[in-house]
Order: sequence, then structure tokens, then C-alpha cells
Amino acid sequence: MIAEFAPAFVAAFVTLFIVIDPIMVTPIYATLTRDETAKQKRKVALEAAFIAACLLTFFGLAGNFMLHHLGISMAAFRTAGGILLFLMGFRMFFEPDGELEAKTPGPKASSRENIAFFPLAIPLMAGPGAIATVMLLMGEPGASWLERSAALAAVYTVLLSGVIIMGFAGGIANALGRTGMNVISRLLGMLLMALSTQYVFDGIRVGMLEKLATH
Repeated sequence: MIAEFAPAFVAAFVTLFIVIDPIMVTPIYATLTRDETAKQKRKVALEAAFIAACLLTFFGLAGNFMLHHLGISMAAFRTAGGILLFLMGFRMFFEPDGELEAKTPGPKASSRENIAFFPLAIPLMAGPGAIATVMLLMGEPGASWLERSAALAAVYTVLLSGVIIMGFAGGIANALGRTGMNVISRLLGMLLMALSTQYVFDGIRVGMLEKLATH
């Protein structure tokens, strides 16, 4: 049993760690929570990981069935995720203080967002790439229940490692200061817009190839 579980877990862990990339999420997390208390930061990190775990578990167990019966292709799902990520990157680039203002009392109080849900859990930790990867790992033809369990264990381990890595975000924010975090926020926003554009291009390309293949 262990001989079958271990290699499946390692392969899934390496794949998901690269796709989810908790190291890249950390500076974004540091930017969005720079004015929160240490307790609030830990709460946000844990909530984001929990939400991402629930989403990836759901799509791993029922994603292929659900998308198939809704008539939604993975290419369309990836494109939609790319658009969401682009909007988030756009705001980070042009309004690095926008997230802070939305969370302070005043005229914008009604527009507060739970950053644990968006953008940390979706689309950063449980984005279209991560969801597609989990669905592929769980829905692979001939995969045993042990291999599927290994894939889920890998999901939870990667997300837990992300929470641990995000624990160092406070040191990053203190070292860079407000100006430095604004610079990092703009750089990351530009990178996120580029990444999201790639998601959209890939989704459109795969969708067109699928359409051509059916004709």
C-alpha cells in the first residue's frame, strides 16, 4: 500500500507545488495584509488555505462530472479564471493602496472584500491551473482510490506549506516598508496580468483546437 501511495503522493505534490506556487502567493499576501495585525494575518492565511482546500477537493471529486453536464469545457474555465486574475493584477498595478482603502471605515466600507476568498484562495491558490491539475490527477483513467487519496493528500500538504511560508510575510513587509511594498505590488500586478493573459490565450487556443477537432 505504501509502495503505491508514496510515488503517487510525491508526483502529485511536486506538480501541485509548481502549479499553485505558494512562494509567489506570499509577497501578494504580504502586500494585501500589510496593515493587519499578526492575528488577522494568520486568520487570513488559514482561511485562504481552507477555502482553497475545499474548492480543490470539490473539483477533484466532482469537477469533471459537473463541467461535463453543464457543457463547460476546461478551456472556457481556464479563460474565465484568466480574466479574473487579470482584473486583480490590473488593480494591484494601478491602485496598490486600493485593497487597504476598501477595508477601512468610510465611504468604501460597503465594498470590502474578503481577501482570503479573493484573490488569495481564488484565483491564486485554487486557480484554473490548480483546479485543472487536481481534476486530471483525480480523474485519470485507471487511477486507484489510493492514488486519488495521494492526490488529495498532496493538495493539503501544498496548501499547508503555503500557510507556513506566508508566516514569513510579516518580515518581508517590515523589511521593505510601505514604499517597497507598493513597488513589489506593482511588479507583481504586472506579472499577474501577463500570467492571466497566458491563461486566456491558452484557453482560447485549446478551445479552438477542440472545436476544429470536432469538425
